[in-house]
Amino acid sequence: MSRSRRQQYAASKSTRAWSLLVLTAALTLFVVPSASGDLSSDGPSAWSAATETVSAPDLLGTPTVGEGQTDASGEGEDEGEEGASQGEGAAPAQTAAAAPGVAQPNALAAAGTAPIIGTNDAVGWGSAAASVIHQGHITWNRVELSSKSNTLAGSISGGFKVLLIVGNTNDSTPLSQTPVAEWGARVTAELKPNAGSVALAEAGNEMYLKGEVANPVQYARMYMAAIEDLKAAGVHVPLMFNMTGDFPHGTWAAPSGWSQDASGGGWLREAVNAVPGLAKAILANGVAIHPYGEVGENKHDDYGVGAIAAEEAVARTVLGAIPSFYVTEFGYSLSACGRDLGACSAKEQATKMQSAYSVMLADPHIAGIWWYQSHDDSTGHFGFMTNKNKPRPSFKTLSAIAAAAGQ
Repeated sequence: MSRSRRQQYAASKSTRAWSLLVLTAALTLFVVPSASGDLSSDGPSAWSAATETVSAPDLLGTPTVGEGQTDASGEGEDEGEEGASQGEGAAPAQTAAAAPGVAQPNALAAAGTAPIIGTNDAVGWGSAAASVIHQGHITWNRVELSSKSNTLAGSISGGFKVLLIVGNTNDSTPLSQTPVAEWGARVTAELKPNAGSVALAEAGNEMYLKGEVANPVQYARMYMAAIEDLKAAGVHVPLMFNMTGDFPHGTWAAPSGWSQDASGGGWLREAVNAVPGLAKAILANGVAIHPYGEVGENKHDDYGVGAIAAEEAVARTVLGAIPSFYVTEFGYSLSACGRDLGACSAKEQATKMQSAYSVMLADPHIAGIWWYQSHDDSTGHFGFMTNKNKPRPSFKTLSAIAAAAGQ
């Protein structure tokens, strides 16, 4: 999540006039056999059949996957807490089947294709922390190519499978200032030399927020330029489309009105209506979403765990089927106590993680979830580890979920 978006949503008051959709979620636990986690396929997979995902190899879409209340710093809340790990550098205690009550992957795990359980920033805090994360079955890492510490090279050497953000633009620059053809070429230049090391790619990060102006048509044109360039270059790494729901006219900070899914507008519909071929490309590659918030919460078909079902319904209407949904960021911050994306203690963070993952993993369209993030940073205390590399209870919870997924 971009810092600007987290600031918007973490604030105690919002400038948006939110609407609420209450989602009644079935938290049924599934019996999960061992799963390989291999998403590659020469044709339509069991995942595709179950989720109505359209296979379109000519538009990429063929993965190449291998095998107590906190203080202001977020430190110190784990001392003596039940469920914390043994300390820095220690291997996680739970490495076998998930304990009772742990969120289980969805029923498609029975077909050998369990959802991905990953994190942001797995290798940004040193090799010892990365090793603990990897030993905890959290074997996927989300990386931006320009990152100084959470690098692609470090992820590969640490044994992680990689979701790579490509073509990301400056948060303060509107997409209208990004030349379409140049951006497509940039994505290809970034992804082609790394295609053998990258399993999945994401077409920028939260592109609906750039420059505080939502521009779905420009993003759609950029995305299709990248798809065509990647196809011409023979690169077949799936490229996720950034998806959101309603978006404002004017700016996010001072909307003059809204384009809404419920009124025949919204981000996906306006993008698809304007750009030929986009629907087919999205179905082949999947979408990336960031549904921060509470279970049952839906703000503008974008924010809250309840927004996922709403976004899937929109996708079915606009695209004709539901593509793979990748939750590439999700988390609860210990520095946002009392807010919908916050937790007031390390134990509550783990509990809220458990509840949210139970809902998401019961959804057969969720192809992966990446926690934001491994450690705390200036945007909030979202880490499942402290900055002294001590695992919090949420690490044990996430590790058990990942083990149940067969990672």
